[in-house]
Amino acid sequence: MLVLMLSAVRIFGVFLTAPVFAFRALPMQFRVMLTLLLAFYVFPMVGTANFPTPGGNINFFFVVIELAIGAFIGFMIRLGLMAVDVAAEVLSFQAGFSFASTFFNDPMLNSGLVGQFLSLVMIALCFALNIHLLVIDLVLSSFKTLPFGVWPSQWGIQAFIDILTSSFRLGLILAMPILLVYIMFNMTQAFLGRTSPQMNLFSVGFAISIPLAFLVLVIILPDLPDVLKRSLEEPLGLIRQGLGVKNGP
Repeated sequence: MLVLMLSAVRIFGVFLTAPVFAFRALPMQFRVMLTLLLAFYVFPMVGTANFPTPGGNINFFFVVIELAIGAFIGFMIRLGLMAVDVAAEVLSFQAGFSFASTFFNDPMLNSGLVGQFLSLVMIALCFALNIHLLVIDLVLSSFKTLPFGVWPSQWGIQAFIDILTSSFRLGLILAMPILLVYIMFNMTQAFLGRTSPQMNLFSVGFAISIPLAFLVLVIILPDLPDVLKRSLEEPLGLIRQGLGVKNGP
């Protein structure tokens, strides 16, 4: 029974933080049910040998560690997808979509309209590329290699900072074409403002910048699968390294 409980806690930690499972449209009841099903599935493969202490004695510290392990796995996936969030925020700000959160203080729009759209696209791509199955396979495989109540030494502060830096750098690289397009657009606006002072550039600029944002989205959407694979490469490598799982696809 203790093995079943600890297995469920580790799995549930992933479902709490991984973007492919932790979005609002997936009810908590479904996540709990899926956690229990996977815990029962993995139960025959896990024995008392997975306890680092003789006799399999556990305490509350074990439960916290197991929940933290699962939450860390999901959070690493979330950090990998942050690269797209950075590019979405840049595009939202440049196109003027960020004004929506200024006039309508809705918590649902904190990440911007473009951010919400690209987040849904990335979640759909994760399911299309079977990232959700890969995450579940990593968690289930971890019960064979990582004992209960043991925090992987590879998952330190420096590793977390490296993943965060890499994801932010990739987001800036993805945002560079967006910045270049809008720099050229703003320079054109400045030139028109000097040559035609009577033109209302504020209204004209908004009328052009919003369709331009949709054009940029159409251009970058075909490359998002490659961006997703690139952004998850390092987080998945760190997860495998900590869990002691061999590299997969």
